[in-house]
Amino acid sequence: MLTTPEFLLSIVGGVLLLFFGEAICHILGLVVFGVFTLGQIRVQTDDDKTLTFPWHGFARDQRGRLVAQMEVAGAIGMLTVIIAFVFFLAWRGGAFRT
Repeated sequence: MLTTPEFLLSIVGGVLLLFFGEAICHILGLVVFGVFTLGQIRVQTDDDKTLTFPWHGFARDQRGRLVAQMEVAGAIGMLTVIIAFVFFLAWRGGAFRT
């Protein structure tokens, strides 16, 4: 069962994510791309201003490596935060007990 302080801390955490969420999600998106792709897909930098990104947000640079648009990295980071938060709340609520 979720206690009152845990419930209040989850609400406070959600409000802080509203304010600082974009920066946190972009940083987490950079980490996710770096770790899970083992450096095979990199995130857009200032050197990639000439690249044209299609609707899905991935393009190839001049060397043929995949480059993810910064907004795609932020979206992946945002989804990672949301999924982790939902799993944490479900775990604290007892959804995984047998």
